[in-house]
Order: sequence, then structure tokens, then C-alpha cells
Amino acid sequence: MGIVMFKKSLFVILILSLSACTVRPTTPVSTPAENQVDSQEQAVYAVLLPKLYPASTSFVIMDTTATDVLGADNTPQVVDRILQIMYGVAPATADNFRARNDKAYPVGPDMQIGVNYVLLSWPERNKIFGQNTSGWEEFYNNYPQTPGITTFSRVGFNTTFDQALVYIGTQSNWLAGAGYYILLKKVNGVWSIDQKITAWAS
Repeated sequence: MGIVMFKKSLFVILILSLSACTVRPTTPVSTPAENQVDSQEQAVYAVLLPKLYPASTSFVIMDTTATDVLGADNTPQVVDRILQIMYGVAPATADNFRARNDKAYPVGPDMQIGVNYVLLSWPERNKIFGQNTSGWEEFYNNYPQTPGITTFSRVGFNTTFDQALVYIGTQSNWLAGAGYYILLKKVNGVWSIDQKITAWAS
């Protein structure tokens, strides 16, 4: 009986030891490269918003990315068209833009972009504009001092993080708004606009 109990105790100890040694899943940790992309992307947004909309004190930003007014489904065709007009875009920048905008991605609610902003989902947008023609009046009652509804793409970078390509567009009323493809360059650690191409206007 004593031997049986000893064997049972030894078995339990062995199981506990193996459990303690089991590798448990860990929370994914962002790599330095991913952190650099995130910080540089936010720095690009922070430069563009006050440059494009200097009179605005706050922004309403769609909570998913897009590469033009129609969304993100036609990114390759849009980029090809823009690259026929825009000069000096490094192949790595264009390729990175295409790869990072292969679909719509969520926009972070905690971006540090130097301005006040709220995120707007498509269901919320449809609720405002889907009922009647006074949607914009309701929108500006809810979100005064904004330029309208702003949409970003993700930012494409070259390998040295001194060139960036991004789409940004804002709809301000039923027949008012514009979207741009913007090429930026970084000199002495500061992003500035190099070229701006109008993708659409109404």
C-alpha cells in the first residue's frame, strides 16, 4: 500500500513539474520596426492635418483606412494612376504603400497626432446620413469646428524612413470635399510635404 501511495505521489509531482515547465503563450510584443512605423505614421498625420485644414481645431476620422473615396479595394489601380503623375517616388515607398493598404485596417483610437479627434464608424456614419437630407446639418451640430469627415490610408515608407506616401481625404458636405495623394520627405528629422496630387474633388 505504501509503495502504491509513493508511486501516486511521484506521478503527481511529475505532472506538476511538467506543467510548470510548459511554455505559456505570451502577449505579442511589437518589434522595434513596427514601433518605428507606428510612430512615423503618426508623425506624418500630425504634419498633414494642420497643413491641409489650418482653420480646424478638431477632427472626425473614419475608423478604417481607405486609399480613395471608394475605399481600399482598388488600391493597386489607384497607385498606378498616381505614380504616372507623381515623380520621384521610390519603388520601395510605392511597394510598401501597396502592401500596407491591401485592405481596410482599423485606425488606432490612441494616436498621438497633435490634434483632438474622434473616430467614426460606418454604422454611425450611416445613422447620420441614411435617414434624410439634413445629415450634414446633424453632423456639424454633433461635431462643430471640424472640416468634415476625414479618411486616411496607412502610410507607405521607403527603407530609410525619409520618404512617405499617404492618402488623405475629407468630405465636407454633399458636394464639397477633396482627397489627395501626398508625398512627404524627411529632412533633419522633420516631415514636410514634397508633392500633393488631387485624387478627387467635389
